[in-house]
Amino acid sequence: MKDAKMKKDFKFREIPYNYTSFSDREIFLKYFDEETADIIEKLRSQRVTGRSARLLFEIIGDFFIIDRNPYIFNDLIENREKLQRLKHLHEIRLENIIESANNNPLVVKLVEKMKQLDVVFFDNFAKQKKLQNRIFNTLKHATPRNNIHFTAFHKVAHSTDATDWRVEYPVVVVYPDSAYEVAALVKAARKLKLSIIPRGGGTGLTGGAIPVNSMTMVINTEKLNRIINIEMLPENGIEIPVVNVEAGAVTENVIEYCERKGFLFATDPTSAWASTIGGNIAENAGGKKCVMWGTAIDNIYSFRIVDAHGHLLDVKRRGHPYRKIQENDNIVFDVCRVDQGRETPVKTITLSGTEIRKRGLGKDITNKALKGVPGIQKEGGDGIIVSAKFVLYRHFSFCKTICLEFFGNNLINASKAIVDIKNTFEVDSDVFLTALEHFDEKYVVAINYRNKSKRTEIPKAVLLVDIESNDEARLNASCDDVLRMVEKYNTEGIIAADDADRELFWMDRKNLGAIAKHTNAFKLNEDVVIPLEKLPDFADFIEKLNLLKELSNDIRIMEDVEAFLGRELDRQEEDVVRKRIATYRSRLSQTKNDYLGYIENIDVPAKIFFANGSGEYGERTVFQCIQDNVIKIAFENDIIQYFSQVFHGYEDLLRSFNSITDSERKRKIIIATHMHAGDGNVHVNIPVYSNDYLMMKEADDAAGTVMRHAVELGGVISGEHGIGLTKLRFIDRDVLESYRQYKIENDPDDIFNPGKLTADFPHNRIYTPSFNLLELEAFILKATDLEKLSTSIASCVRCGKCKSVCNTHYPGGTMFFNPRNKILGVGLIIEAVLYDAQISNTLSFRHFKKLQEISDHCTVCHKCQAPCPVKIDFGDVTLNIRELMIQRKKSKFKFITWFTLFYLRRKGYYINKLLRILMLNIGYKAQRVGYYANKPFHHVTDAVFPKLGGILKGRLPHAGDKSFREILKLKGSNSFYSITNSGKPVLKSVVYFPGCGSERMFPDISIATLALLYNAGVRVVIPPEFLCCGYPLLANGRIDQADMKSYENRVIFHRIADTTGYMDIENIIVSCGTCFEMLEKYEIENTFAGATIMDINEFIAKEGLYTKQLATKQPLLYHEPCHTPLHYLGVNKTFDALFGSRPELIPNCCGEGGTLALSTPEISNILRERKKANVISIAKRHRATILTTCPSCVQGLSKINDVVSIKGKSLVVFAAERFLGKDWKKEYIGAIKKHGVEKILF
Repeated sequence: MKDAKMKKDFKFREIPYNYTSFSDREIFLKYFDEETADIIEKLRSQRVTGRSARLLFEIIGDFFIIDRNPYIFNDLIENREKLQRLKHLHEIRLENIIESANNNPLVVKLVEKMKQLDVVFFDNFAKQKKLQNRIFNTLKHATPRNNIHFTAFHKVAHSTDATDWRVEYPVVVVYPDSAYEVAALVKAARKLKLSIIPRGGGTGLTGGAIPVNSMTMVINTEKLNRIINIEMLPENGIEIPVVNVEAGAVTENVIEYCERKGFLFATDPTSAWASTIGGNIAENAGGKKCVMWGTAIDNIYSFRIVDAHGHLLDVKRRGHPYRKIQENDNIVFDVCRVDQGRETPVKTITLSGTEIRKRGLGKDITNKALKGVPGIQKEGGDGIIVSAKFVLYRHFSFCKTICLEFFGNNLINASKAIVDIKNTFEVDSDVFLTALEHFDEKYVVAINYRNKSKRTEIPKAVLLVDIESNDEARLNASCDDVLRMVEKYNTEGIIAADDADRELFWMDRKNLGAIAKHTNAFKLNEDVVIPLEKLPDFADFIEKLNLLKELSNDIRIMEDVEAFLGRELDRQEEDVVRKRIATYRSRLSQTKNDYLGYIENIDVPAKIFFANGSGEYGERTVFQCIQDNVIKIAFENDIIQYFSQVFHGYEDLLRSFNSITDSERKRKIIIATHMHAGDGNVHVNIPVYSNDYLMMKEADDAAGTVMRHAVELGGVISGEHGIGLTKLRFIDRDVLESYRQYKIENDPDDIFNPGKLTADFPHNRIYTPSFNLLELEAFILKATDLEKLSTSIASCVRCGKCKSVCNTHYPGGTMFFNPRNKILGVGLIIEAVLYDAQISNTLSFRHFKKLQEISDHCTVCHKCQAPCPVKIDFGDVTLNIRELMIQRKKSKFKFITWFTLFYLRRKGYYINKLLRILMLNIGYKAQRVGYYANKPFHHVTDAVFPKLGGILKGRLPHAGDKSFREILKLKGSNSFYSITNSGKPVLKSVVYFPGCGSERMFPDISIATLALLYNAGVRVVIPPEFLCCGYPLLANGRIDQADMKSYENRVIFHRIADTTGYMDIENIIVSCGTCFEMLEKYEIENTFAGATIMDINEFIAKEGLYTKQLATKQPLLYHEPCHTPLHYLGVNKTFDALFGSRPELIPNCCGEGGTLALSTPEISNILRERKKANVISIAKRHRATILTTCPSCVQGLSKINDVVSIKGKSLVVFAAERFLGKDWKKEYIGAIKKHGVEKILF
């Protein structure tokens, strides 16, 4: 049963299908003017039965959900019959309203307006297809066809940023390949009368890249991601290093590239994992290094931007001083037009340091016009940045990281320490403060922070400090000085011992997004800049605001409890209960009056408030006394626990009380802060339930209070996030006016990012979806088996950390199926299913098919979980989706996948022999013939038979040799086998589980495993028959079959364990990563007492079975599978132990993915193209052998055989060649045939 908090609030939401933050009135205003909205409100207040209102709201509910959900919209375009039914239903509803109106003129007027809107609404469906065709036919001349997307998935992915605020969906999303295509797209947009929004990583925090009208083209720059070079350029008599990059390059990739070359890239926003260079310039972003080197504008050497007329402009800073901008500097930018390589001067702009940043502030991006400098901090409002050059710096020789933990009752001490530290290093010419970051106790709790000091209490705040120098002795002395400096602030300081510790310290800073996990990932996220000397005042202000919000929440709880007890007093007849209620209400009334008094007199001196002049209060205010625990707020004891004492044994009253308190506690507003402290840049985060209209309003008011106070302290309302949509109300009108004048001059048609930085943009048009409201339809979610799916993705904070590790996020292949985007898609598909369920008499699963595309684009590698601040594993989500698709019979049948799974489930000797010959021998040979035959005609095949073209894209390797079982004719299901080298003492005993890929597809892998163990004196037990671990079934959503396979195998393992107790088996050896994962579910340690599962290569390395064989002159190349089996030593330690060197890693998926290449070759081939590009760029070879620890990857790598020719080889086969010689297989089989295999009956 849902608690009171989660019930639908009909005071604000009666319109059905509204799973958003909007109230009814805001939806009215989306479609009507104020007058019409007032008419609806008036009629709502006059209604008797409410039937007409319900009919009206159902029509508006249809409008709103269809407008905001492109999956539903596209479904209606495809299903004309369904669309006509909906249209007819609207007509009937409107007729019924008129019939019930009794000639009420307001109702008649309203119905007329509804009819007009209905006509426009349904006409839009007919126009949409024509519009898409017209757009496509125009844009295809500017960029390749596969860069132009109208699908619901691409629209959803570009409808919001990290905020989850939304207004409209774009009509088209385009991914250009070059700056020249961008220019052509801008000209095409002008012709089509489309608005344009430039889009990079989608990490914005103010809604700056959100479309506000539906006729918008989003130009995504993520394919413009080349890091071109680093060059030394003359400037002011010296040569300075400059990196040349395209605008779509991910910041973290640029940072790492420069690091490898020995340079520091200083523009490092916290979202560097996904933010792009173009976005950094458009927002004038900065991060922890800003305290030393400044934001983007400080480090820009030059950049190129396509303006609103489609012209390419080059913007270059003149005479870069190779440092951060100072207040007294003059900063000069030269703007030229570039045409066919020729540059024509356009204008020169000169700015003072205080025009860039307000005097006394470390950051300030509120001066949007910047006297006409294009691009910088314009938030995409005047063009699209396509490339840039940034100055780089040399690293200092030594760096130390200090973690400072502040304890006590207030935040002010941490703020005082920030000021002291900053002032100290301002005057130091040898040691430099390069990072100073802060987060408060709210974050400490949210990220499960682990104290670095020995103290056990939760820190009130944490400071992370980086200090650098070329003088190690001075650096060490400065670290000691810092620790002494902060002792007076009740602080513990810890200096990181090494680079690993430094990375661990900073890891906490990267996980701050978890603050919103408990509210299903929605928060108001604002940044302000405070003069450094005013930080203590601001810290006190935030603490006071949090206290006021806590007291207000406590008062609301007491009011709700008081009302509840009032009802109980009328209902109860027992004298004892009535007396208990009276006793409790007396305490309740007194406490509530005390709290109201504290709120009203929060800044009054306590001695005056209490009017007793007590010395214990001193000169402190009421707030300060509460802060110092002189005035004690003990709500938990005085109200919560006291209720349990008074009503002990009255379970029904206790249940109701807990429901009331839990419900209202969730509504408490919490203001959490973290800072780029050295710049006074404070990030204010307010987690909020987006379904709670009053809580949203209170949080919004609190954010406004923070903004206004920041300005009162001499600060500004943004240091790096921009203004976007969320801060428009707080920015100075003069600033907006100067930007408006700039827009008139440079983008007179308002093509770029319209509605942003506009004084009159209606704030009530912005909404956010709410998973909490989806959960109100719990009975539908359960009926459609979507409840688990909905819950598993609800906490996504849209930070984009998953993008860098996701195999199916590959801009080069126009593939953007990262978990963030997929979660946005899944959310709206769930919403579409709920809508269909409510407008139909029977449950419809039509929209389930849309989940197929999302689940297909996942290799289930589970790598997204590690960087995710709220630990969503989209691999698990994908498995859930696939299971759901199978259960609901919505999974597309693919014969080749079905046949493969059929083969893998067969255990018998003869059926496996037959299928090996048919599928792996004859089938693979046929594919290779087809590959060569198709080469001259592949363009035709790809166009006419795309699936066949995909399968013939790469040549399959040789496979299907006889397995170990066939060679030795090991048959029967009632026995297993033990292989012992009689010429050596038994070193250890192990069980080897070969798995499908190692035994059937590439049997040399299993034979090499057995050979290496045999020659080392390890006794090996192998199970009977051909066993599949069950993972291929699991990965394809066939959970029941996978569970059955798991059960069968576990029974076999138990029987083996019972028979081989004397062998003392310690390890279960595997030669496949998915076998490792699946066997972990078997609870092997309970079957073979204390045994561990281990990959064969790690086992050899760990046990030291062979003398290290040094590798060849060229470094070994290694592909780490999505499902790596190397869990104990890892890649580098394993290679070190076996071959005395570490391999060159070739990153990303090979594209095989088990049955992925069979089921969806179009996806597999794109992934393989990236692998090929990585081989060329990293290995710099066109012919190479790449080692791996996955049988499927051996096949996937070997399919790369056109421009680059790759041979995939299993690491264990390579090890057998190195340790046992080239004739290892022949010699081993001969030895086994000579000495035999022990057959053990169950």
